[in-house]
Amino acid sequence: MHRLPIQLWLVAACARASLEGWNSICADGSRFKVKRCSADLAETIRGCGGRRLVPATKCTNLAVAGAASQAVNWALMLAGGLAQHVHTRTVASLLTVKDFSRNSRPKGMSGPQYRKRPLLGRNDVGRPTCFFWTLREPAKRIESGYRHAVQLMASHPLFSVRRPPPLDDLMAAWRANATRRPKAIQENFMRTQIGYLRGGINLCRRKAIQIVPLCTETLTDDWAAAATRVLGDPDARLPQAHARAIDSDPRLQNESTLSYENRRWVNREVFLADHVVWRVLCGGRNASTPYAPTKTLSRRPPTRYTGRCSRPHNRHLPGCHWLPGKCRWQCNEPPR
Repeated sequence: MHRLPIQLWLVAACARASLEGWNSICADGSRFKVKRCSADLAETIRGCGGRRLVPATKCTNLAVAGAASQAVNWALMLAGGLAQHVHTRTVASLLTVKDFSRNSRPKGMSGPQYRKRPLLGRNDVGRPTCFFWTLREPAKRIESGYRHAVQLMASHPLFSVRRPPPLDDLMAAWRANATRRPKAIQENFMRTQIGYLRGGINLCRRKAIQIVPLCTETLTDDWAAAATRVLGDPDARLPQAHARAIDSDPRLQNESTLSYENRRWVNREVFLADHVVWRVLCGGRNASTPYAPTKTLSRRPPTRYTGRCSRPHNRHLPGCHWLPGKCRWQCNEPPR
């Protein structure tokens, strides 16, 4: 009888514990100590990354959610590297894991090439010695996480009824109560970016591995330079992973954009260490511009927004009728 509430409590407790264990680098002490620790960490990464040519089969990627992880995953796969796309793997786990996870195939790679690609801990390729690590402004990662959640929910027929409130409202509730983390945003977007370096910082100091930072805001240039410098491949391609939903949905663009106060709070209070490392390594350059894709996934030109919405594909929803003026379903009673 009480089994379900107990299971839900255990899941929530485990999620909190995983984030607390994850966000442990440069997390203790005063604000000054956190900033000092983060700045020293950034200089350590800058001093040990991307200075030696290595085979692509010795390189893998840290899949930082909300920081173009899919694009780097596909780019490394096309270059013949140990590509993976699991958002919970740190440097320590990537050094020992045998990769049996699912991974999508990028355009331009044939089926036989995909099946014969090198994999972490398999194919006798040995453990990786270089790690591509994407960085992004923390506030932009939260906005990306919100858009990701909205896109996932959009497939539900009652999405318009259950659509999450605007991101600024979620942030205001979070600021008022620190324990009310926005449930609409997946946990992976709440993981600190420097948390992915766990188990690799000391190896980096000893020059045993290379950690190559890639700034999402200038990813095209950074990937071209890193592929030339580390992989010896100046022609390595960076495919576009996801079409930008906000380009075709003005409402989503408005609801997923943080105000100045909330952006400042996310960057300088919630993810202070990430923000300091990002500022040191990426210089805060072009923070509001996305990376330029080398190829678009859509063949149709973007349609002009007219302020009206189109009727959904699911035209027959029992107990509900479509309100074209409000762009949502109106249901007589919630489904049981």
